[in-house]
Amino acid sequence: MQDDTVRRGPLELHPERHRASWRGREVDLTLREYAIVEKLATLPGQDLQYRRLYDVVRGSGFSAGVGTEGYQVNVRAFIKRIRRKFRDIDPEFDAIENYPRFGYRWRPVRKRDNAR
Repeated sequence: MQDDTVRRGPLELHPERHRASWRGREVDLTLREYAIVEKLATLPGQDLQYRRLYDVVRGSGFSAGVGTEGYQVNVRAFIKRIRRKFRDIDPEFDAIENYPRFGYRWRPVRKRDNAR
């Protein structure tokens, strides 16, 4: 079996199992949370719009929430839960950065990330 593991510093993604680990410990993500982390981490440093992240979990054009941009609230809630789960493992987790009023990005790996 081919190892498709994606590594970004202390993050390991296992796409064939839809599992993620941080610093060697599995992160208890739902399938939708995993999909968001995978999208962000496979494009480190790239700003991803709220809509693009929402499309990852709900499909292109799916409408939810109040108003034409109500999906943003849902994306923020996903990110909040994802960050909490990573911080349960590592209280200093800061790999997901916000680009206010636009979206989020996975911070590119820094040298100190691998040293911790």
